[in-house]
Amino acid sequence: MAHAQANIPIYPITQVDQTAGTGYFSDPFHVPYQYNQGIYISGTTHKYLECGTSLQPECASSNPDSYANGPALKQAAKDANITICGAAGIHPFQSGSDDTRSWDALVTLHVQDNPDCKGISGWSVIVHAHPENASEVDTPPTSWIGDKALIGSFSEDVDANYDGKYFQTPAGKLYLVYQKQISEEPKRDGVVAWPMDNPTTKTPGSNYTILLLPDENLNSENYIAGNDSFKLIETGNIRAINGKFLMAYSVGAYNHKTYKLGIAYSDTFLPANDQQYRKVMKNNPDHVWNSQADKEVYYLLQADAPHDGWHYVGDQVLAPGVPTVAKIGPNDGWVLTFAGYDPDDAPPASDEGNKFDAGHRRPYFIKLNVTVPANPSVKQATDAEMQDWITPIHG
Repeated sequence: MAHAQANIPIYPITQVDQTAGTGYFSDPFHVPYQYNQGIYISGTTHKYLECGTSLQPECASSNPDSYANGPALKQAAKDANITICGAAGIHPFQSGSDDTRSWDALVTLHVQDNPDCKGISGWSVIVHAHPENASEVDTPPTSWIGDKALIGSFSEDVDANYDGKYFQTPAGKLYLVYQKQISEEPKRDGVVAWPMDNPTTKTPGSNYTILLLPDENLNSENYIAGNDSFKLIETGNIRAINGKFLMAYSVGAYNHKTYKLGIAYSDTFLPANDQQYRKVMKNNPDHVWNSQADKEVYYLLQADAPHDGWHYVGDQVLAPGVPTVAKIGPNDGWVLTFAGYDPDDAPPASDEGNKFDAGHRRPYFIKLNVTVPANPSVKQATDAEMQDWITPIHG
């Protein structure tokens, strides 16, 4: 079916100056906190975005968000004879009650057994970090010190283990949600959760629970087009609405057009009976993504398949991913923040022509209609009902 222009208004969060190379930003994650007066967005790079109290087009100013390894982590790396080569994904979290609010962060470290930190070899470790300086309780800190490894190991080369974020359920139970490799043959990465007693301590005797994995029958979840040897679901950002839990997630490769974003739901934070969050699906008579399956994922935004009725936005933004559903702004409006590339400013990476230059990723938002009901349950809902729970607002 031929593609018609999707009328989904997409707004840039920053103003990009291509000459100066400013305004670009990877992995925009809206940081919720208890008495928030401002809009604060963290990311992969060591800076954060701030938009005052209103999320408007090009509202954000960019500010440094620094990280340093503390003595305990430095010693642990030395004992394991590895080098900490870099840090990414500084994700702040406010814990505690009215009188005891405080800040913690999760940071992904990239480590190698090569002292020169050359190439892309190595693995990741998720660590806890504390604020370097005392800060106002409702102003997110912007300088962090890593103090303890929580997921992964300095001494063991294990794929994945990145993009850690805290999530606290409405009942007050704390979890660490992150990206993990579930199988090597075939290679599958998914989103898991580990129960925590507090931000620095995993619950004794506990283990991770799988929240969402790729499906071997879905071509749309291939890491890159035509390659089904690796499937990935990542960046699981979760929130609770009307007694349900929704996960905004990404599939594919962030620097290919295959990157796209979806929504999945569960009636409980940890799905019951070894189930997973339920993806929003749609009948697939046109065999989108060359899939022979009767159903495919009904992505919230995608620039990979220019078919009518599948939320195609490739003429406005390429590789939309790393989504967060948030209720922010002057009227508590629902929005989706995400990263992507402007089609007029998406140069290929120098090493391979079919990859975008990751340095040109931009932060965007769209406005959402959110009508997640108390009933029916996720288990009982039809695909058609779930398709309408969260939808982009068309202009």
